[in-house]
Amino acid sequence: MNRTIRAIRSFLILFIVLYALLITAAVSPDRTYSESENKYLAQFPEISFRNIFSGSFQEKYADYVSDQFPGRDTWIALKSLVETALLKTENNGVVYGEDGYLFQRFDSYSKEDLSDNVQAVNSFASNTSAPVTVMIVPSSYAVLEDRLPSDAPFADQRALLEEGQEGSLGRQFSGCSFIDVLSVLDRHSDEYIYYRTDHHWTTDGAWYAYNALCSHLGLDAFDHTSGTSHTAEGFLGTSYSKCKKIRQQTDTIKYYNFSAVLTEGGKTHDTVYDYTKLSGRDKYAMFLYGNGAERQIESSQGAGKKRRLLVIKDSFADCLIPFLTHNYESITCIDPRYWSGSFSSLASGDYDDILILFGFEDLAGESSILKLGF
Repeated sequence: MNRTIRAIRSFLILFIVLYALLITAAVSPDRTYSESENKYLAQFPEISFRNIFSGSFQEKYADYVSDQFPGRDTWIALKSLVETALLKTENNGVVYGEDGYLFQRFDSYSKEDLSDNVQAVNSFASNTSAPVTVMIVPSSYAVLEDRLPSDAPFADQRALLEEGQEGSLGRQFSGCSFIDVLSVLDRHSDEYIYYRTDHHWTTDGAWYAYNALCSHLGLDAFDHTSGTSHTAEGFLGTSYSKCKKIRQQTDTIKYYNFSAVLTEGGKTHDTVYDYTKLSGRDKYAMFLYGNGAERQIESSQGAGKKRRLLVIKDSFADCLIPFLTHNYESITCIDPRYWSGSFSSLASGDYDDILILFGFEDLAGESSILKLGF
């Protein structure tokens, strides 16, 4: 009898909790963006016979329920606490490394998708008159291997990114120059070249790649040791947002003053940095005013400066591009994830140099890169 009463009591408690969550979800307005996770949240999908019978509605509805679940941020933090107590080294797709490094899990990719994106870049390069340089940034785990736990489940990027390897990306790109960024960063792997809580490289990591680019193009690189740098503390990036690891060491954002004017979305700014982002969670978005389709940057004329540069990029380029204002009077930045213009028109533009810069994970799976081939 007592067992029956306890079972009924447990059922009633569970029913009340689920009912309360259901009511809360029904009356709470849907959120568009999660600042703590630094991502846009799924919205209620369109109901149609086509979406239902194709299975698209069910998939999108599952994402909607997950993203809009009441108290989502609290539940993620609670899960992190439990995972830590159980001494687990991974939570929500983020692997805990040494020295406070958080590595976003990337254990596989489609070779076909990677090849298609490489061919799209090659197609774009074949239609340009300006020299094209390609830089592919390895994920942090590929460079900071000594900070990974043993048997960490990550795809091998080195076999593709190391220069001289048979079948390496450097050999697959044609009509353009390939800079071995992996080797550049390997020489500084004991330095602070990747954020602990974010998937991006730091400003120092970007500078080393920028210096290699200048050497390749015969440009006079900005001397970061003589320039005055500024820092912003307390940065918690995308990796932290996914796992909410307790007692996590925060990151430091570094930036330098450059005399340049940036135009985005019809607005003109007298700096390449959005300083308002430094008071929010996503501090990396200060560089070039965050993600967007197009950024136009103008800097003053100077001895040794080239005239025009085109950069086709993802967000890894955002903290590198300010350095290039030291070398170019005009820089056009295009992010294919958001840009809907004609890449064939871009290819025929009047540029001194063209830089294509993506993180490896985007090159391996970002479908918008295919637009370069049209």
